[in-house]
Amino acid sequence: MKKYNKISIMALLAIIFSVGIFNSCTEEQDLKSLPYLFRPINFSATLNSTLVTINWAKVDSAASYTLVVSTDSVNFTNPVIQVTIDSISFVKELAGNTTFFAKIRANASDTTRTSKFNSTLRFKTPKENIFLGYGTNINTQQLFSAYMTAVNSLTVKWKAGANVTRLALTTSDGATSDTLDISPSEASAGSKLVSGLVNSKWKVEIFNDKILRGTTYGIVEGDIILNDGDNLQAALTAATSGQVILLAGTGNYSTGSGTILFNSSVKLRGLSSTQLPIVSMKTGATGTANMFGIPTGVNIDSLVFENVNFTGYCDNLPTNTKIGYLFNNKVQCLVTNIKFSNCNIHNFANTVFRLSGGTTAGGNHISNLNFNGCLMNDVGTGYAIVNIGKSYDYIDNITFANSTISKFDYPLISIVQTAILPTPINSIKVTNCTFNQSTQSTATKALFTFDFVNITSGITISKCVFGSSGSISAGLKATNATTAPIVNITGCYYTADFVDETPIATIPYSIKSKMTPYLGKSTDLWLDPITVSTTTPITGGSFKLKDAAFVGKGVAGDLRWY
Repeated sequence: MKKYNKISIMALLAIIFSVGIFNSCTEEQDLKSLPYLFRPINFSATLNSTLVTINWAKVDSAASYTLVVSTDSVNFTNPVIQVTIDSISFVKELAGNTTFFAKIRANASDTTRTSKFNSTLRFKTPKENIFLGYGTNINTQQLFSAYMTAVNSLTVKWKAGANVTRLALTTSDGATSDTLDISPSEASAGSKLVSGLVNSKWKVEIFNDKILRGTTYGIVEGDIILNDGDNLQAALTAATSGQVILLAGTGNYSTGSGTILFNSSVKLRGLSSTQLPIVSMKTGATGTANMFGIPTGVNIDSLVFENVNFTGYCDNLPTNTKIGYLFNNKVQCLVTNIKFSNCNIHNFANTVFRLSGGTTAGGNHISNLNFNGCLMNDVGTGYAIVNIGKSYDYIDNITFANSTISKFDYPLISIVQTAILPTPINSIKVTNCTFNQSTQSTATKALFTFDFVNITSGITISKCVFGSSGSISAGLKATNATTAPIVNITGCYYTADFVDETPIATIPYSIKSKMTPYLGKSTDLWLDPITVSTTTPITGGSFKLKDAAFVGKGVAGDLRWY
């Protein structure tokens, strides 16, 4: 066996070591001798909504890096980012729905050796509006991101915790604008009260420094502002076309002992969407009185009622007379829109809405009647909730949406004529409503009754829940129509105590056959559907779920209860 002495081994190691040092030094000298540093590689952008993180690989011998971002891919004019940093990552929030271009270079201590910019990186931020999905939902499934909660004020809401620094507000005519800083605490809460605003539709924009993060709109209104104790009757009588009467208090307002007749377009609005002001007739009104109507021959664009608690009890006293109607018209009129939004309507001796004047050509004609986000209880005890009984009275489109209606004796809608209307009704739509204790009268009644009525666009009932009903209730009947109406029923449920017997009609419909059954009764489904109160907030009774396993939860019925 060949032996190696210690001296020869050490000499061999010395030679190997010296060669390694020489090669290493040579490589370093070669890098230093290059005219420029290498350009950064692995250049990438990662987006989290509009927050962009830009990364790149470290470059040997680089003292820093220069990053430029612009919307100009050629000349990079007016860059939104131009920074020199020593890290290999940069984070910045950018405007939404925008295409950006980025470039980067490695800087050397000897500036003559700074790298060239690498090839351009392109990325696009998604469309953003941090107002969407936030704000005040007033039981109508409409989300308001800028909502009037105080006189001449808007409460503006956005995604809590978002990076925001200021609001910009502009009137619809552009004549008035304002910019307001958002404090850190307001940014964290996602809310700011903006006061001192004139009546207008306001455009509201939210910014993080110069970056627009969302746009929404809010309405400030109130031509006549009434506080508790002020005279509503006088205000309604004196109101001119287009005016808004704003009930700033939450007490009881009286319309007097006689019918208020609207000669022009008026909006009656409660300021609060949660503590609704109460409106009633004065003691002395009779059991057949009606609160509102329209004079003969008057044409009106719109009547709007929002955030109001209408009671049939005179002076809001349950021991007083219960008046007959909220709205009852017996003379010729023409109205484009009548809207009830987020209103409580209760304790009327006869019903909510009745037309009964058109015995000859030229009767009552309402283009659109809309109930949205309403709570009705103990109504329709003498007539259907919407009742038309004369041949020349008609409503083109009737809509019930996002509402709870309980304890009524007669149909929800009844249009019973003696001859086919000269102008057909266009549509009946009922969406996301909860019904209970319907058609309680001992007379033979259906939930929907149409006689001598042509409905051109049909009847749509969607995402509703039907609870207990009268023992002889039929779902829907339509008789004597030239053309049988198209009935579309989708996404609806009924409890075991909802009765839909064979309708007594030449054109019969069973709405149960097109709905999904809930095996329990209404009292199994809801916590307390019998004694639900009509105050706001609701203090007695509840349609909140007793059965949390209900498959229609969060989808069907009035969604305020989920």
